[in-house]
Amino acid sequence: MRNFFYPGSVAVFGVSDTPSNMARIIIENLERFGFGGKVYPVGKGKGAVGGSRIIPTIDEADSVPDLAVQLIPAVRIPETLEQCGRKGIRHVILESGGFSELSDSKKTLEEEIRQISAKWDMKVIGPNCFGVINLEARLVLPFFIFDPGYMRTGGISLISQSGGILYDTCMIASCENLGLNKLVSIGNKLLLDENECLEYLISDPGTSVIGLYLEDFSDGRRLIEIASSTDKPIVLLKANRSPTGREIARFHTAALAGDDRVAEAALREAGVHQVESLAQMIDAFKIFSLPLAKGPRLAVITRSGGHGVLSADGVHRHGFELAPLSENFFSAVKEKKINVIRTTNPVDVGDIYDLASYSEIMDRALAEEAADGVLYVVTYSSESDGLKVRNFIGNASEQVARYGKPAALCLACNRDQWPIIRKAVDFPIFGDVDYALRALAESRDHFAFADKKSRAHARLTGSSTKALRARQPRKAAGPSRILGSPEAFSLLEAYGLSVLPSGVAKDLDGARLLAAKMGYPVAMKIESPSILHKSEKNGVVLDITDEAALGHAWTGIGGERCLIQKMASSGTEVIIGGKRDQEFGHVVLFGLGGIFVEILRDAAIRLVPVDPETAMEMVNSIQGAPILKGARGRPRADITALTTALSGVSRLLIDHPEIRNLDINPLIVHEDGKWATAVDVKIEVDR
Repeated sequence: MRNFFYPGSVAVFGVSDTPSNMARIIIENLERFGFGGKVYPVGKGKGAVGGSRIIPTIDEADSVPDLAVQLIPAVRIPETLEQCGRKGIRHVILESGGFSELSDSKKTLEEEIRQISAKWDMKVIGPNCFGVINLEARLVLPFFIFDPGYMRTGGISLISQSGGILYDTCMIASCENLGLNKLVSIGNKLLLDENECLEYLISDPGTSVIGLYLEDFSDGRRLIEIASSTDKPIVLLKANRSPTGREIARFHTAALAGDDRVAEAALREAGVHQVESLAQMIDAFKIFSLPLAKGPRLAVITRSGGHGVLSADGVHRHGFELAPLSENFFSAVKEKKINVIRTTNPVDVGDIYDLASYSEIMDRALAEEAADGVLYVVTYSSESDGLKVRNFIGNASEQVARYGKPAALCLACNRDQWPIIRKAVDFPIFGDVDYALRALAESRDHFAFADKKSRAHARLTGSSTKALRARQPRKAAGPSRILGSPEAFSLLEAYGLSVLPSGVAKDLDGARLLAAKMGYPVAMKIESPSILHKSEKNGVVLDITDEAALGHAWTGIGGERCLIQKMASSGTEVIIGGKRDQEFGHVVLFGLGGIFVEILRDAAIRLVPVDPETAMEMVNSIQGAPILKGARGRPRADITALTTALSGVSRLLIDHPEIRNLDINPLIVHEDGKWATAVDVKIEVDR
């Protein structure tokens, strides 16, 4: 990947000296930013662009360029790729559009590009992309005009499937005085995708924060493995998040673990910060330019009672606490105030009219041992106090570095002062208290999650055979079948789950024999792969206590082939599920059964493998966990048996990649020491 970001020389295809030529803009961007390498404009026209003579073919270049950028009609790409291959160029960016994003009929053209790239061992970004920016190397390759006057170099890098999002990020960062490092637009991701780029940026010394804009995951499982390997904050804005709902009527697990919920759970486990908008991503970039919040306790300072109330509400909403500030702090604040008011947090400094005191108050707040960070809402007169506020913000930059704590500053000013404030100080500014607190929560969570993230990485990338098998290629959709109950229960038993005695009866005499053998009471369930929800078809009769009741039940069900099953003893009903997600592979789901799972949708989801420690985390993470632990005088459930069952289902999914969906609903967890029993199971597999 390095040649994409640090090429010694660049060839740009599609250049002419006409003012409207878009490839010409790439040459001019390189010139404006002072790219130090050799540039080869390649095009059919004559003349020169950016001080370099246009050459008709790459064969006329006096050396082999490290990187080629092509902005030409899509139909000509195979021809120019061949030229690059013969010349010895091994890194190419295809900025041209007109491929599968336009029509499926263009996939033939994309396949031709694949073959040529493989023939010459080329690495290719695109097509239909915006190219690469590396401000460290003064490399700016998009075909939109960029100006070094507003592009500041810093530690923020971005991988974007959209060129427009890349451009907007650059523009907003310039307004917010955020420093960028490396940006790459990956477009159709034909050959190189977000995972190769993410691996590179994780290893890149100049990158401290990574942003991702994606419309789909190329390999979600691989993304999670890579993301969990780094301490660098990764901020993801994901589009196309609408649930598919394809299996809602068939499997509870599929309904509860929809595509978006699986993605959220997987990303959370890898420590990826998922945001809902570009504005939230920018706010995350701001907060990650400061030291991390190492705890939940905040000192909140405002100049208005209203801001104090809003701030206190936001502190609670985002999971923070108001830090207990010391008497020494309040004594210092009182010295500056006209009126002595209550010594509380939030701290009201509304009657301190000398804004030069703000820096001292900030310093003392950051010095407080009980405070993990500061939220400071600055209200001031733009006409009279602009210089003092700029000095205060400038001092804050040094203070947060010295104390190793974040300070989120919120302010509003008039339209004349706004650009001056943004340009004059190298410090993030938030326009709203809630935005600032939401960003601080990302900082706090990133610090708190470090240990869990490393454990997740070790689990998801373990070298054992089972862990490796969990990373099998995703299965394409196709015909499937539902396993019969005997086969499904047998699979569960093979992986350590307890099941009830059962058998399939073809007639009433067979049902009588099975019931007599296992002993009453029994349950009768219609046995048909085409009927998944048996109770909705009046296909289940419970608590059959004798032979007469058995005959009545058989008649009621209609004389169909039935499963006769020993009735389970009482306990807490839970659901354990499995699903093969198209982007992340197999996942395990857990939640309380019955009405809890249907109404509350209270469930935990994890990627396989699920070890006993992870299984315990799943149990503890649901809101209904106290029910299992004996709340309100209930008997404590056998949680050890439950975690054993979760781990067993994980092994089952790893060893049987053909499984698409699995529901154990219910699994009855009995009192502590009395194990757990699978009562009903449905398993869908590839045909």
